[in-house]
Amino acid sequence: SLLSGGKWQSIASHTELLRDKLLSNLIERLGADNVHVNGPNDAKKQLPNTLSVGLRSVRSGDLLQRVQQYVAASAGSACHSAGGGVSPVLLAMKVPKDFASGTIRLSVGRDTTLDDVNEAAAIISREVKKQWENSTTLQ
Repeated sequence: SLLSGGKWQSIASHTELLRDKLLSNLIERLGADNVHVNGPNDAKKQLPNTLSVGLRSVRSGDLLQRVQQYVAASAGSACHSAGGGVSPVLLAMKVPKDFASGTIRLSVGRDTTLDDVNEAAAIISREVKKQWENSTTLQ
């Protein structure tokens, strides 16, 4: 069935709230200097249900392998380079290289809860910190 205008707006508001909470959780756990939002700075110009973020000094492919059992995430279709390098799309968007290689795309839906978002941010943050720790011990 088609959604009425009011129902659609309600879902968009719900998902926008959760998307913003997911972002604020990631920033709180990882630090504002380590999280870069890809796309328009104005949240009203972003899709209400989608968050594309670059995580500093992270390999998104490795991160996704570690969280895929728990969090539905992707490296981001057109924004992901098939060869494993930095995507030309992200470079064209002027995403700094240190963030582009750590770009992940997260989506929320009408059935997503605040607990889901909090848990996803905790899982992602834990794995990012493990990657940071491993990269410093390997150097």
